[in-house]
Amino acid sequence: MHDYDYVRDNFVGSSRTITFVAGFLLSSGLVQNVSGEAQTPAPVDLTQASLEDLMDITVTSVSRKEQKLSQAAAAVFVITQEDIRRSGATNIPDVLRMAPGVNVARIDANTWAISIRGFNNRYADKILVLIDGRSQNSPSFSGVYWDQINVPLEDIDRIEVIRGPGGTVWGANAVNGVINIITLSSKATQGGLIVAEAGSQESRSLAQYGGKAGAAGTWRAFGTYSNTDSSINPAGGAAADGWHAFNGGFRTDLQPSPRDAVTVQGDLYKTGEGQTLTTVLSGDPPVGASLNDPIAVGNGDLQTRWSHTLQNGSEMSLNVYYDHVNRLDQKLLEKTNTFNIDFQHHLSVDSRNDVVWGLGYRVTDDKMTSGYNDVFVPLRRTDSLYSAFVQDEIRLANSARLTIGSKLEHNAYTGFEYEPGAQFVWTPTGRQTIWLSASRAIRQPSRQNTDLEYDVAVIPLQGGLSGVETLIGNADTQSEKLLDYEAGYRSQVTKRLSLDVTLFRSYYRQLQTLAPGAAFPADTSGVPYLVIPLYEGNGARATTYGGEVFATWNVTSRWRLSPGYSLVHMTILSNPPDLTADIAGDTPKHGIQFRSTLGLRSNLDWDTSIYFVGQLSAGQIPGYTRLDTQLRWRIAESAEVSITGQNLLTARHAEFIDALTVDYTQVQRSILGKITWRF
Repeated sequence: MHDYDYVRDNFVGSSRTITFVAGFLLSSGLVQNVSGEAQTPAPVDLTQASLEDLMDITVTSVSRKEQKLSQAAAAVFVITQEDIRRSGATNIPDVLRMAPGVNVARIDANTWAISIRGFNNRYADKILVLIDGRSQNSPSFSGVYWDQINVPLEDIDRIEVIRGPGGTVWGANAVNGVINIITLSSKATQGGLIVAEAGSQESRSLAQYGGKAGAAGTWRAFGTYSNTDSSINPAGGAAADGWHAFNGGFRTDLQPSPRDAVTVQGDLYKTGEGQTLTTVLSGDPPVGASLNDPIAVGNGDLQTRWSHTLQNGSEMSLNVYYDHVNRLDQKLLEKTNTFNIDFQHHLSVDSRNDVVWGLGYRVTDDKMTSGYNDVFVPLRRTDSLYSAFVQDEIRLANSARLTIGSKLEHNAYTGFEYEPGAQFVWTPTGRQTIWLSASRAIRQPSRQNTDLEYDVAVIPLQGGLSGVETLIGNADTQSEKLLDYEAGYRSQVTKRLSLDVTLFRSYYRQLQTLAPGAAFPADTSGVPYLVIPLYEGNGARATTYGGEVFATWNVTSRWRLSPGYSLVHMTILSNPPDLTADIAGDTPKHGIQFRSTLGLRSNLDWDTSIYFVGQLSAGQIPGYTRLDTQLRWRIAESAEVSITGQNLLTARHAEFIDALTVDYTQVQRSILGKITWRF
């Protein structure tokens, strides 16, 4: 039996308890005052919406306050609930493919490499990912485990994607972008919802119900189960990367007074997965090996948000969350507990100054075990992060605004850090926006940079000896720094055509490097071997430039075309030249998205997406074109059926090679059927 099969069988058995508890909560007296209303129907088809409506979509991720998309001084792309529904995507990484400038590459069935404007790899650490303001970045390596982000797509209100730095208000690791996943209020999900999906590669089911909580509140509870089959390895055989996942959660929205709003929400997530590793097994001496490795994840989180409107019209909010992660991966068991509290105040000082400021504190406690070929020293660590930010939007004229501000942080690795920024917006007409920005952002070190000892490879040496390349962390590692300059133009060219253009130039300093050191004998009582150290450092710098452009064209009242193009050119330099830049992945220079949403009839839609991804030279992955299409039939107001085809142009193709351990597989052509019932 494969390791993956063992994880699957044990996972399915243990998930029955969670499923029973979820069912009990839904059927017991804990959910009284149930509304008889059906789950909110699908929102109005956006192909029927005017471009003025799309330009006036509210975004909150740029300045941590509500503002119209047309007036945002940043490269923002908003993926709406209707976009998600019409994409046919089954997971958040695939949803993100439609955003220009975002590089999404699947490594195997449960692993992705996702970045914005370069530096892509499995552990990409220069973007910040949020769910309702709760950070998803792992403190152990600053990146994101995308298999742990399992928000039901039906409960996402929108995803705001900022291309470019967001450190001025969001802080460390918001270097190349911010992905903010914002979920629907429980008020918008009243009644019942059943979703069943089944296809050639995966299946998913969702059961959800929402009701009233007293006179001024609402709630919802949900449970999902998904199964993804193992994919195909490069040799054409079955891989060991299949996975099963269960996710259950709730959300309650209360309004105790006309000036107060409270949200309480929580999730439990459990998964059993598999992967194939080519790695080093520690021993006397260490040896190279290839093996099937089980992954087991058990996560939970609880979050409370309170907002209050003062009598003078200003607003303040408090966001508190606790997050627990329990992950077994490559034999290393990671247990992490995070407590975070953020306070924010938004006020108008006078007729010209609109100020947002806030304070934050985060404490992270983690405990590790040794893996196949790696160990964190020390095994347990507790870190604190203190932060403050202030941002002032100054009205220079009715059509011109200047925003200045900075984030101030004190972390456990490099101490005090600052991330200032300035943005200028000019709206010469109601249909045009011109904006400029300059900002500084940092990627603070993580446990991986300072505490990790990792055996990379076994190398035969002369005289019958062997050497083991070993990555060794550096307690004096510095933050990676970015200076970024951008310009953008956003216009509603005609009543049917809108255009958004962004140009950027970015300068990176103190990038992570691996510097080889002098070999030394290993401390062993067994067969002698040499340790060939690779020391963490900050000896590289890089320059990138490029841009993104996308348009929306309402060809008719029922047909919309949305093309997009992105370009990123990167030059990386090491100083001194013999240092190796620690950039494990690669990013395509060119990317193209082309989406068509067509209403064939009032209740029948045909939607198609085409993605072209350029060649990855470092991993020898050729460029490819992906075609997805979906036919969706709304049988009645409460029911719809859809069929989706993904990756239709080729039987299978590779998208990314992980340079460290995980063996890559190939993305296959697939067909998926879906039934949605609201009651």
